[in-house]
Amino acid sequence: MLKKLPAGESNFPAIREGNWLYVDKTEEIYRLVNAGKYFFLSRPRRFGKSLTVSTLKALFEGRRELFEGLWIHDHSDWDWNQKHPVISLSFNGLDYINQPLEVALAKEVERKAALYGLHLRETTSKERFKELIIALGQTERVVVLIDEYDKPINDFLDNYEKADTHRDLLGNFFGVLKADDVAACLRFVFITGVSKFSKVTLFSELNNLTDLSQHDEFGTLVGITQSELEEHFGQHIERLAQKTGLPHEAVLDKIRYWYNGYTWDGRNFVYNPFSLLGLFGSGTFKNFWFTSGTTGWLARKMRDTGVNVAELEGMVVRENFFDKFEIRHLDPTVLLYQTGYLTIKEIIREDVEQTYRLGFPNYEVRTSLMDSLLQAYADMPVSAVGTLMQQIRAALVEHNLPEFIALLRSIFANISHRLLKQYVESDDLKLWEAYYQTVIYLALHLTGGPVACEVQTNRGYIDAVAETPRHIYVMEFKVGAAAEAMQQIKERGYHEAYLHRGKPVTLLAVGFDAQTRNIGDWAEEAVA
Repeated sequence: MLKKLPAGESNFPAIREGNWLYVDKTEEIYRLVNAGKYFFLSRPRRFGKSLTVSTLKALFEGRRELFEGLWIHDHSDWDWNQKHPVISLSFNGLDYINQPLEVALAKEVERKAALYGLHLRETTSKERFKELIIALGQTERVVVLIDEYDKPINDFLDNYEKADTHRDLLGNFFGVLKADDVAACLRFVFITGVSKFSKVTLFSELNNLTDLSQHDEFGTLVGITQSELEEHFGQHIERLAQKTGLPHEAVLDKIRYWYNGYTWDGRNFVYNPFSLLGLFGSGTFKNFWFTSGTTGWLARKMRDTGVNVAELEGMVVRENFFDKFEIRHLDPTVLLYQTGYLTIKEIIREDVEQTYRLGFPNYEVRTSLMDSLLQAYADMPVSAVGTLMQQIRAALVEHNLPEFIALLRSIFANISHRLLKQYVESDDLKLWEAYYQTVIYLALHLTGGPVACEVQTNRGYIDAVAETPRHIYVMEFKVGAAAEAMQQIKERGYHEAYLHRGKPVTLLAVGFDAQTRNIGDWAEEAVA
């Protein structure tokens, strides 16, 4: 009998009491709670952070019956008789929209105190938090669990003043945890979030806070590994194989291609639980990430700051990249990493310093971002993207390049002057050229086939290479005449590396007209 999938459920007691499917993470949790006192973990939304917090709460409360059959119950020396008071604060359910964050926090701490029969005398959120910890710590050391600490900041990244206010308030609030009289009362502190904001007291002054975000020992604390997928979801995989008519291994390959690939240490790779639960619950391979991500605002931010989308896949960053998250100097690529659109593909260990190669985790995330970026860059409603995707794919598969160019022209014709103003009025034609290249790059990605941009060769960079089941297209884009673009392809031999693939290779040169702000002329030439 198939166990019920806990889609949308992050409450550990509810999952265990309802006999829902639970992937046992208690061995890693046991190692964590015995490894130190203060911990922080950043992961994208919907990755299992809240379930981990709920599991920790039940563990420290000594609810032994919930852990029967799990590793920590059967294979550890955990003392179930020692029960700790737990203060669990989730910023997911905190109402700071209809009231100031300070008021919401003060009320929430008061509610937590009431659970223990305490009435707090202090009035501010910070002093109430301190009072509560010290009061509970008189009999037994206290466990503090904070879930999604940064949500009041992330929700206002388009409002600097509000985000700054919330950041400063949170820094002041969390500063309680480093006070000597509070620290003496604490047994364990675990804080989760999406981002590691600079200038928050939590990170700047709580020096003994261990950041687990890229710690390889806890790289699979949240998320589903390949072995966990096959062990716990075996029946669901078989049912999916029957529904799709695919062999077992082919289904596993497809699941891996769509949803696997997240890693924060370059060694441990995991699936997003939210996507897997969506897949097995619906029995359909589709994009679940789009409904949970922050793609709209992020895509517009990338467009307005001129992020080179073609360079995202394979970009190499230094160690300080991961700690450069400042509200007023927001680097969209850092946000892409912290929200899960980019992940570590490779750690490059060198004598001088360690660097990191980033890339998209999987097909689902890549298409989510490309879809949203096309809407932002091309000023296109979401309802039009699906139809356009089918039309572009059909044009390239059928080798109908006039139709392909016509579709691109229709995209450019519908981009508002407001979006293009900073580009077309610039004296730097390369800037304008880059914008249009980005739009074409995004449109090509919608075809679902292999697409590469800024492909490095021994004689330069190819603007784009797109491959369909029966054709390969080598493309070059220029502001000016298409003939210049075609000449560059030939002189630099951009096509030569593709002649052995067993498919016809077509050179496609596109010229942009600065006056019409659209494609001017274009040319194609078959070389194999």
